Amino acid sequence: MGLKHRIKSGLRGLYARVLWGTGLHRVVDRCSRPRLLVLYGHCVDQPETNGSLDADMKISGARLEAILTALRRSHDLVTLGEGLERLRSRNAGRSMVALTMDDGYRDNLHDLVPLLERTGARATVFLEGGAVAARELPWLHSLGWLVGRLGATEAAARVTARLGDVPGAPVGVTDAGALKRKLKYDADPIRRDAVLLELVKAEGGDPAGIVDDLYLSREEAQALAASASVEVGGHTAHHPVLGRLGVDAQEREISGGAALLRELLGEEVSDDGQAPLGASGHVFAYPYGRRWDIDEHSPGMVRAAGYTCAVTTHAGVNHRSTDPYLLKRWPIHDGTALHEVGTEASGGFELLRRLGIDLVE
Repeated sequence: MGLKHRIKSGLRGLYARVLWGTGLHRVVDRCSRPRLLVLYGHCVDQPETNGSLDADMKISGARLEAILTALRRSHDLVTLGEGLERLRSRNAGRSMVALTMDDGYRDNLHDLVPLLERTGARATVFLEGGAVAARELPWLHSLGWLVGRLGATEAAARVTARLGDVPGAPVGVTDAGALKRKLKYDADPIRRDAVLLELVKAEGGDPAGIVDDLYLSREEAQALAASASVEVGGHTAHHPVLGRLGVDAQEREISGGAALLRELLGEEVSDDGQAPLGASGHVFAYPYGRRWDIDEHSPGMVRAAGYTCAVTTHAGVNHRSTDPYLLKRWPIHDGTALHEVGTEASGGFELLRRLGIDLVE
């Protein structure tokens, strides 16, 4: 982390501690326009089902429960669809917080749902169509399995040998993070996915078994969607960087993921391709979700596929005027500070943004 980011992080923490610790966040909340803070993560930490995933993808059940319990004292805990519907109706009532989880891991049913029931919270879970509905191993988990087995340096060498002398080959890469970034942004996605899957099989891995260990089964996904605490949404077919795809390939990923989700849930959209806001299957999360991970075509394709909104991974709060296909979200993990999340939920950081000061992004 550079000096600029360290200074910003320190100021953010100090400002949030003052507002949250003194109770001034309540005053700011009452004086601010209605808002929806969307939180996002991937997993409730459960070693038996997601122990192989990176730490920043997980949050302990105790930590998540503490955050939701604290926020519920001053905010309504809603699904994404419900929160947007209330904002648009001009009858939002209290400001709102929506918890979202990406990808569709098994803990989302077995650990998240009981936690939601205990806290009275609700959540939105975005499912990867290829992994959950079609049982296909995503490239990121092929890579994760290989790095775990071979180490980053050897995994990069094996991938390079298979890809050959082409742009995006991770020549000389020795760091797992750098390997992931190189393959994510520079490699041809079709060839990359095929090579990683070939290597997993060559090293004795079982792609179907990896999927079954990590992701909800079709039956589990249906049970999740049937829970009164959960709204289910789409997350493409194969979790690509949409902005790196051609228009046709991007459309196939978005609409194909929507079709897989509708088949999985037994739902159909109306004749005009739309569905009521908040209905399961009709909210969407962009894979990776940064502004450079999508392009100018992405929001329109999401809308055309029948989704009524889409979330990014840029931090902030959402208002009635926020573009519904470029909604903001705040990441949560075990390092998340309650006073910072609470300050954002209460409009504290938004107050600074109106003054031209952004301590978050």
